[in-house]
Amino acid sequence: MSSGSLQRRLVSPNAPEAAEVHRLVAVVGDRLQARFAEINASMNAAIEAGMDELTEPDLLDMLHASVEGNITTILQMIRNDIPLDHVQPITAATEYADRLGQRGIPASSLRRAYHFGSDDLLAFMFEEVRGLDCPPEMQLHVLHHLSGWMHKYVDWITGVVLEIHEEGRRFSVEQNATVVSAMVGKVLRGEDLTAGEFALRTGYSLQPLHLAATLWIDRANPGSDDTGLLETTAREMAGRLGCVRPPLFTVVDRSTAWVWFGSPADVDPTNDAVLRSVTAAVPGLRVAFGAPASGTDGFRSSHDQAEAIKHVAIVSTNPAMSVVGHNVEGMAVVAVLARDLDATRRWVHDVLGPLSLDTDAAARLRETVRTFLASGNSYVTTAEKLNMHRNTVKYRLGRATDELGRPLSEHRLDTELALHVAEILGSVVLTGSS
Repeated sequence: MSSGSLQRRLVSPNAPEAAEVHRLVAVVGDRLQARFAEINASMNAAIEAGMDELTEPDLLDMLHASVEGNITTILQMIRNDIPLDHVQPITAATEYADRLGQRGIPASSLRRAYHFGSDDLLAFMFEEVRGLDCPPEMQLHVLHHLSGWMHKYVDWITGVVLEIHEEGRRFSVEQNATVVSAMVGKVLRGEDLTAGEFALRTGYSLQPLHLAATLWIDRANPGSDDTGLLETTAREMAGRLGCVRPPLFTVVDRSTAWVWFGSPADVDPTNDAVLRSVTAAVPGLRVAFGAPASGTDGFRSSHDQAEAIKHVAIVSTNPAMSVVGHNVEGMAVVAVLARDLDATRRWVHDVLGPLSLDTDAAARLRETVRTFLASGNSYVTTAEKLNMHRNTVKYRLGRATDELGRPLSEHRLDTELALHVAEILGSVVLTGSS
């Protein structure tokens, strides 16, 4: 509801009935004050009945103090006609909001609690208005004014406490992130730390199978913080990987995070269409996966593998390499070669000759040769995989042999590796690239 519509519900100071409305509002306030204990109990019961997440004993005590403080303030204001801008937020209410934020209880719960409580108090107000000794028309003016006043008060106080709630939530997240980061660092450095202590402090077990990943936003805006986006994406990925519990997430910087997925299903993360759709939905996202491994050693090794191959996703011009995995054949070797692109480019040219050109024609020949060698030199299998006629395969292989200046059987290991490197890294290792 807009502030303009709220203001229209309040009696205008210039209205003929203004003085009488304010007098009767004060009468209602006095009568409500006499029923303070009853109202307090009713409001607490209304909130507790509708808010299961607020029923922990220490939270209940703070809730009761907040409700009592709000009732006291509201009744004092309407009994004495005190303007809203002359009132300070109730300490009990702000402390309660801060505690909810630190506990990770959503802001929506706090907002709903205020609506439950204000609706209950409005019912008491309406009951007292009906008992006023005045014409029905004047009762309607008083009801209208009190309703608008309550909405205005709730709008103000929820704005205050939601801001404090966010500060509490942020503090809790930062504190938890610091603890998780410290625990992760100890494990990665091989320091003495029991699996039980790690699980207690982080909520993540070191015992089962781990799949580590490094997530980052390529060419991220230095002024923006992508931590929330990365964490949300990691949780969506965990769901696709079949993880029962949330992943362990720790921030490296504003656009990079380390993640561990506990007990993932037998899913190839680099070749899963649904998981790739999750990652593709985030502009600039890059992901490097280690290999699944168990226990504390597996926690470290899977992470080390992810870190070792991430440079492939950084330098590759192949769009498919936005998600890379250590389990992909030859990926570890390509990652080493990717660290010296100039030397790798020269080597690819020395091995492939004209086939290393960054052209569509050379790309077609490279694909045909790569498929042929991977198919055990079978023309039939190559034709089926590339969906082309067998004679076309033979023609292309003949062209490739002429370009290489040697039979495909010579220097086969170097040829296959060079073709693989060109496929994975793309134009950055091809002749003619800058």
